Amino acid sequence: MNFCIDDTRKKPVPKLKELIRDGIISIDDTKDWLRTIYEIRFFEEKVYDLLGQNIIKGASHLYAGEEAVAVGAIATIERGDVIASTHRGHGHCGAIGNKYCDSEEDRRRHWNQMMAELMGKETGYCKGRGGSMHIAEVEKNNNLGSTGIVGGNQAPAVGAAFAEKYKKTGKVVLSFFGDGSTNCGSFHESMNMSATFKVPLVAIIENNLYGMSVPFCGSEVKGTLRASNIVDIAVRGAAYDVPAVIVDGQDVVAVFLAVRAAVEKARKDCRMTMIEAKTYRWYGHSRSDPREYRTKAEEKCWRERDPIIVLSQKLLDEKLCAQEELDKIKDKAFSTIETATKFAMDSPWPNPADVAKDVYVEESYPQEIIESEKAMAAKVMEATNAFSEIVASSGAKTKKEAAEHARAQIKARYNMELMNIAQAVSLAQAEELRRDKNVVVMGEDVGLYGGAYQATRGLLAEFGTERVIDTAISEAAIAGAAVGAALRGIRPVAEIMYVDFVTIAMDQLVHVGAYNRYMFGGKAKVPMVLRTEGGVGRCIAAHHSESLEAWLMHPPGLYVVMPSTPYDAKGLLKAAIRSDNPVVFIEHKSTYGQVGPVPQGDYIIPLGVADTKRAGKDATIVSYSRMAMFSLDAAKILAEKYDIDAEVIDVRTLKPLDIKTIAESVRKTGRLITVSEGFCTCGAGREITCRFMEYRFSDGSFGFDYLDAAPVNLAALDVPPPMSEPLESASIPSVDKIVEAVKKVVSG
Repeated sequence: MNFCIDDTRKKPVPKLKELIRDGIISIDDTKDWLRTIYEIRFFEEKVYDLLGQNIIKGASHLYAGEEAVAVGAIATIERGDVIASTHRGHGHCGAIGNKYCDSEEDRRRHWNQMMAELMGKETGYCKGRGGSMHIAEVEKNNNLGSTGIVGGNQAPAVGAAFAEKYKKTGKVVLSFFGDGSTNCGSFHESMNMSATFKVPLVAIIENNLYGMSVPFCGSEVKGTLRASNIVDIAVRGAAYDVPAVIVDGQDVVAVFLAVRAAVEKARKDCRMTMIEAKTYRWYGHSRSDPREYRTKAEEKCWRERDPIIVLSQKLLDEKLCAQEELDKIKDKAFSTIETATKFAMDSPWPNPADVAKDVYVEESYPQEIIESEKAMAAKVMEATNAFSEIVASSGAKTKKEAAEHARAQIKARYNMELMNIAQAVSLAQAEELRRDKNVVVMGEDVGLYGGAYQATRGLLAEFGTERVIDTAISEAAIAGAAVGAALRGIRPVAEIMYVDFVTIAMDQLVHVGAYNRYMFGGKAKVPMVLRTEGGVGRCIAAHHSESLEAWLMHPPGLYVVMPSTPYDAKGLLKAAIRSDNPVVFIEHKSTYGQVGPVPQGDYIIPLGVADTKRAGKDATIVSYSRMAMFSLDAAKILAEKYDIDAEVIDVRTLKPLDIKTIAESVRKTGRLITVSEGFCTCGAGREITCRFMEYRFSDGSFGFDYLDAAPVNLAALDVPPPMSEPLESASIPSVDKIVEAVKKVVSG
């Protein structure tokens, strides 16, 4: 590794006339740069004023002073290239929007929609749902969006760059982020993934010297500390063995040239460059910031190198523009923002009736598909029971011989293959990889190793490393890259080895993935699956045994799917991969070896449709995943020993929840028992019960009206999963506990 930093500040910047002579830029380019810088500046000054009047509400993090970075960088890319923005994103949104304007009317419309968004109006880019920190035109301008959490946009940018490389589009991604984010774990995970994946990304660090109030590398103001022991963030490029550049972020020409070279490298060689732009924000972190952490002298020094002054002086010194022409550019920019302000003030508010619109991509299944699957599920259950009977009555000497005999019988009688859940999950992915070239699998040990539980076994051999991709142990980057790839047209199946590890990836999964469509005005789709597994049963203690589905049910924008059988695992996973919504698909570690019949050929199980795995009349047991199997075992004992006929419903999809099937069942039986392996407090069972109580039937009655006994919620104890086997077993519902609970509720 021969790492060195190219500090372009130590080199003379070519004259504008030289660049024009060489055909690199035109005089019109430079004038447009100045106009865009002015537009961003006037926009920010107007926002500052309107915040003080409480016309614009909330937090706004102003870009004034840093305009040369966004303008110079975005000038280097083509239409169709991609950007990723931050909470301080007005400049990025402004500059990329101008790139897509073909007329003065387009330009006015662009700034109108930006100002309207900050005022929370219906005419804004995001229909008022995003505001200042989430401002982006994601549909037309190839802007992945701006994220309100520091470092949140880095991993999606890597995923987007991966998608462009995978699709061979020749497009590149500019990832803008501030100095503060370079001390976040997401920075390291994302930069490392970008470097190892070799994707066409340019990482642009807008180093304005302060992460809110904390100086990056020190300040002379008494009482301040520092966020880092390094002065130049570019030195961190050595950790990833990528080119690193430092540029004067106040000089739009210097920024343009540095980013232009990096874009060419990314486009040609699929190699990331890290560019640190030394810049300065005129205002504080937000309007309420008194800026006590920096001196007036420091501010004055930086203001002398205002991007407007630097570029204007170049144009004057080289006699490319007279002052009169510069004044006209300034006046035109000012007029554009004044017009935008009036447009936004006059625009309508969003209709409160639409507040829940565009959280999800609306998806539905033809009724014939639902009915067909219902019949197929019943056939599978019949085959499952037949398999158990054949094995039990077999005269074979070994269990293996009995299973092989039963396997042949089931295939001949039902045309179904016997396989375990791990095989079903792997088969589902293989079939979808064959069906759709945009499906990829990525995550820890999914390739050569075949997954920790062999649920990706065989995929690498068939589809190669281009589509079955091992990653570093970087859960946040895995989830975030999956989001970014999905936003750019890929259907990633990202594996997080244990659901416990999803806690590390929640920002990416929820704030960037689940919220994306809603925040950006219903324009985006995030067709990704995050596969993982959870639950107890292997004595591997609290950090590898949790059931966190309730966490994942809570945020809007996610689907949560938990299969209980090989048939369900295959059909649900295939449906999840085809969904245009982000889906968390949770398997249970103790069921991977569970064998069951799976129909041959292609099929899906509609998401949001429960399966009544056993009909009954005395009580309704509602469950999912491994607990659905426990519930079936309990129902069998209840019928054989106690003459209690329990109905068992496997919800299969916790979100969306098929509450209608549950309600119709309890209306018949009068008793509801929920069984979950998740923690009791705020758990899935309590949510199901609450939804049932509130369910309104067509005749106006409610679920509550049909209860003959208080609902019972069986769930894991509120203790971290213990390691010791007796304790582990005691911490969750068991077949015996389910039997006793149903007996008690039926007997009254």
